[in-house]
Amino acid sequence: MTKGINRSDLSEAKRLARRVVRLAAEGMALGQADEDSSAACRLILKSTVWQRASRVMLYVPMRGELNVNSLIENGLKDDKLIALPRFSVSKNAYEACGIDNLSDLVPGKFGVLEPPPDCQTMDTKQLDLAIVPGVAFAGLGGRLGRGGGFFDRLLTDIPAKKCGVCFEQQVYPDVPVERHDVKMDMIATPSGWLIPPPS
Repeated sequence: MTKGINRSDLSEAKRLARRVVRLAAEGMALGQADEDSSAACRLILKSTVWQRASRVMLYVPMRGELNVNSLIENGLKDDKLIALPRFSVSKNAYEACGIDNLSDLVPGKFGVLEPPPDCQTMDTKQLDLAIVPGVAFAGLGGRLGRGGGFFDRLLTDIPAKKCGVCFEQQVYPDVPVERHDVKMDMIATPSGWLIPPPS
């Protein structure tokens, strides 16, 4: 998607890429998203990186994103410390907050469910794994987000392994990325793993 693109054109390239991916996702058969989400979550549950992690940050899925709620529930059941992003208005940034139950979540700034105000903020340096959503991913580890850079700023402060998750329709040979866009260490799809080569 990015071949031959000048830096000044990246914003437009990202906007167009998001539109292309959105159209592809809308073409998924009824029930396919649920099946594919289950397949990707099973893949992660069997992985060494998940089994060894005791502190994991996940996300609450939005429309068009792979549903990882079964991972959240499994992690809580297995006594992992599960964190979710919560938007801090005062910092104008996301922070990772521990949760005890999915039913405790409340609507946040962008209409996404997130931990309530009384949930404890976590030190992102203590995380063992971050499960990351995106609009599109590249096999080399590039990630295209929804725009705004909020999630990338949160990921920058997480030294742990970062695992992107997505549907097959969201995987491309290349995606438009900028210097601040955080690369994934691995990407889980319904059909298997994509492991980018080391930088």
